[in-house]
Amino acid sequence: MDDKEFHCWLVDMVEEAQDASYKSRRTAERDIDYYNGKQLTEEELKALKKRGQPPIAFNLIRNKIDYLQGLERQQRTVPRALPRTPMHEQDSEAVTDALRYVCDDQRYQDMKSLVWADMLKAGWGGVEITVEQRFDKKSAMATTAMTPPDYDVKIKRCAWDRMFWDPHSGEDDYTDATYKGMVIWMDRSEAVRRYGEAAASVYDETVSIATTGSTWDDKPKFAWVNSARRQRIRVIQIYYIDEESGEWNYAEFTKGGILQNGVSPWLDEDGKPEDPYAWRSSYTDRDNNRYGAIRDLIDPQDEINKRRSKKLHIDTSRQTYGNRTFGKDVKENKRQLQRPDGHVTLEGDAQFGKDFGIIPTNDQSQGHAEMYQQAVQIFEVMGPNAAMQGKQDGTASGRAIALSQQGGQTQMGLLTDALRQLDMDCYRKIWNRVRQFWTGERWIRVTDDQRNLRWVGMNTQQQMPMQPAQQMGPDGQPQGQPNMKVMQSPISEVDIDIILDEAPSVGALMDEQFALLIDLKKMDRNNEIPFKALIAAAPNLRSKAELLKAIDEKEKQPPNPIQLQGAQAELQEKQANIKDKDASATLKIAQAQQALAAAGAEGQPQATELVNPLEVDKTVADINNTNAHTQKILTEADKAKVDTHVNALTAIHQMTQPPATPPASATPGAGVNGQ
Repeated sequence: MDDKEFHCWLVDMVEEAQDASYKSRRTAERDIDYYNGKQLTEEELKALKKRGQPPIAFNLIRNKIDYLQGLERQQRTVPRALPRTPMHEQDSEAVTDALRYVCDDQRYQDMKSLVWADMLKAGWGGVEITVEQRFDKKSAMATTAMTPPDYDVKIKRCAWDRMFWDPHSGEDDYTDATYKGMVIWMDRSEAVRRYGEAAASVYDETVSIATTGSTWDDKPKFAWVNSARRQRIRVIQIYYIDEESGEWNYAEFTKGGILQNGVSPWLDEDGKPEDPYAWRSSYTDRDNNRYGAIRDLIDPQDEINKRRSKKLHIDTSRQTYGNRTFGKDVKENKRQLQRPDGHVTLEGDAQFGKDFGIIPTNDQSQGHAEMYQQAVQIFEVMGPNAAMQGKQDGTASGRAIALSQQGGQTQMGLLTDALRQLDMDCYRKIWNRVRQFWTGERWIRVTDDQRNLRWVGMNTQQQMPMQPAQQMGPDGQPQGQPNMKVMQSPISEVDIDIILDEAPSVGALMDEQFALLIDLKKMDRNNEIPFKALIAAAPNLRSKAELLKAIDEKEKQPPNPIQLQGAQAELQEKQANIKDKDASATLKIAQAQQALAAAGAEGQPQATELVNPLEVDKTVADINNTNAHTQKILTEADKAKVDTHVNALTAIHQMTQPPATPPASATPGAGVNGQ
């Protein structure tokens, strides 16, 4: 097809996606408004005002969604590369460092939290993973015809209200979509810098027809900016599967024409073109409409608001009756009844309860109160419940709280698993960009070790062995060369799998188990529970791996000769004392036996008095006492060592505990503003 037909085909795809997603986008806007406390429409507010009924929006949705956002921050994961072949076993560590470097450089964890918020509120979200050439002075001087340019991997968040996709796609990860795209708003001057002056006519036509009155409109919709001075245009970026080649292509265009197009420059692990998007949706219905966790909370939230408002209206209003005898000034009497200090005057022969009276509405008020309580109870069991949030009786044990939280997390398993799959997709595409564009020599500084710097070399020209670790000088500054490690193979030849390191569990069960281990260690006189095992079991302990590594290194060091000689001398002294007393007792027993034998041979029975049995018993008792004393000293030394370990672990455990969570505010809608 020619350029005009191709452009019309692209426009048709975008309009198809816009029309098919209209319902999803409108309900997503409503869901986000509910999260932000905008739970009554203009028509409802006018009707309530006319009726005299108080407009109430008791926002309970925000607390549910904010908890899930906080849960994601506590359960963040990091990538780890595993080799697929034995020859890439050493290279997998460098790949892990590269992935974590890109994530830290691009603040991926913070970006993922925003995407998670989009998934919870609107129902879908994602990121775009591309590269950008370095244009600093050093890179420009190093880049020649023989050396490839240097690129940095870039991760950008895809806002939910700027995304569009194939309406026939029903998978949560959009893998069955034949096209995906983004709506990009920019100033005309920026568009000229990006695409050149040749497309200026395209921009001029786009400016006049950019606003369509939909979710994709520029924000804010109503601004004081003079459009004649600052012209905004809408550019469509789309990736689609070509009908002939079956490969991913891309195009960037406006309503006025095509800006650029071609085969997708991004390659997957098999070297085939792919799209740069890692997208995910929370839920998808049978009509391919996507929605988030707020959708099921809308009806209970509406009932809570309306029941509470209606009950207040009934409690502050009065229904009256009267006959013609009391037919004067009915409106005035109603105004007086609504006032806390109102006064109703009975004229003539009118009698209260006969000619005029108040109709009781307690049954209606009670009915609304009961239905309101039921709505609150239903709302509490939906989504993250009170047990999952740890809002239980203070007498509950850690195990009971943990089991309740696990039950709530099981209910939210589909959502959290979707987030994990989004992580996997992102890490895989990050690795694809690294392998494709990091073709030159590159060094990555790794700062996960708090004591030493570590450098990882990729695509290096020569193999560099691992250097000794940095030594700290007397001034506290590192001495010697930092750790340096290079990959054995070029990045493009490394074949790895990516997994996620598990995040620490949320709950009190790990704390309770750790406290039990400390109690067991107090009774461990024979040191059967290693100190390193307790450190490994400590929850929320930062630098746990570094502590264990330091202990291992200390165990490998030879013992201090002076301390070893002192301990040996003390032990030899105690052993000599024991041998001394043992020899003395043996000598006395031998002398006693010899004296008894001599006396028996001479027929002198009185010779038995030469040996005092009490003295022999005393000598044996002294020996036993010395042995017991020695054993006591050794036992006390072991106990002191155990107590030292236990006290250190207890202090570490207390320091790693998070601060106490303040009680939830009774004010509805407490939290951070924003979509």
